[in-house]
Amino acid sequence: MGYTRWTDEHKNRVAELGAQGLSSRKIAQRLFDEFGENFSRRTVSQYLSTGSTNGRVRTKSNQQSDTKVKDVQRGTEIVINKDGSTTSSTTMQMTSEQAKDPEFVLRAHGFNPDDWDIVSAHNNFWQQNSVENGLIDLYQSKITVKPKSDDELTPQDIANLFKSDIKTYTVHQVARDTHNLVVPLPDLHFGITTILDVKGHLDRLLELINKGYKTIVIEQLGDLFHSSQMWSSQTLKGTLLDEVNMVQAVEDAKQFFDVLVTAALQNSTTLHIKQMAGNHSGNMEYMFMEYLKAKYPQAVIKNNIKFRDAYLLDNVGIMLAHGDLAPKNLPMLFANEFGGVWSLSHSKEIHKGHFHKEKTVDEGGVISRQLGTVKPNDNYEIMNGWTLSKKELYALEYDSDKLVAEWHV
Repeated sequence: MGYTRWTDEHKNRVAELGAQGLSSRKIAQRLFDEFGENFSRRTVSQYLSTGSTNGRVRTKSNQQSDTKVKDVQRGTEIVINKDGSTTSSTTMQMTSEQAKDPEFVLRAHGFNPDDWDIVSAHNNFWQQNSVENGLIDLYQSKITVKPKSDDELTPQDIANLFKSDIKTYTVHQVARDTHNLVVPLPDLHFGITTILDVKGHLDRLLELINKGYKTIVIEQLGDLFHSSQMWSSQTLKGTLLDEVNMVQAVEDAKQFFDVLVTAALQNSTTLHIKQMAGNHSGNMEYMFMEYLKAKYPQAVIKNNIKFRDAYLLDNVGIMLAHGDLAPKNLPMLFANEFGGVWSLSHSKEIHKGHFHKEKTVDEGGVISRQLGTVKPNDNYEIMNGWTLSKKELYALEYDSDKLVAEWHV
């Protein structure tokens, strides 16, 4: 089967490198460099966590016998299963909140949360009198864990994608007009949408922005990305989607906004960026706005995960929503939730998306704009025949009181 047996020298070196704070992946690489033998990250991680290697390192075969060892120091029983998972049983003192915290439970069993995921966990609770502390809560805790795969992105990996190579960017801002420009961006769905899909729209939008405006507002109206996860394609609620490359999606979004924000800053006195969370990727959108805040300190960025928001653009009141929640009640919600904007505005509008098709309605004097998307049709839309809406971006130009031009870009 091609096994390489662990030696005391191997074990001592792993313990030494682990004490230096090296990750299991880096330790495995160091072992290969020093001994010329291919130790897997998972086996190194198992040894660091349990003190056991099952006596050997696998080099080709994926088969492994169930092995049971006892960690006497922690009073923990460890079972290494055939499928590569590990089951740990121990008794510990913890609170009910700690029992719900996966990282706490992993650490309590001696596993590093950076290297292991919980497959299942069972915690049986009882109370016991203690001479020192009186009545205490005890748990008989049993968990089954599996090593994280080498290509799985951690939350830190995701954060690094947004923060990589951020250099603060400043420009000389010049306004050549008294009008304001609003650029609503609903449902871009990067992951399905690529930078090539939006390049033509972006070019026409830049031609317009280069005219110069007093204030430019970029409205991110939700579903900036197709997926809420980096390593699986799904919405915030867990609905499975067509598989997409989310690493490339992040890069495409960065390229699109870097071009757009730079041009908007150069051709306005003030640039505002507004954020509304979508049902597909609200969590990712929040992190992306933090990237923009770090890179463009001149822009006034309002980042939020609220369901609705509103702002004044001179004497024009604009309410923002993704569009999936309470769509029929938005005008009344505008008046009730944002009374200040409502009372001071000479004209009122609602900007929303979600449905991937255009619809403009005058609802008692409030112009409600449901905006479409430039996103290419995915397999789900094609299957259901939702392929008839046009693919277009808009820019809305206002004087101090009302809309004066609607630009198709």
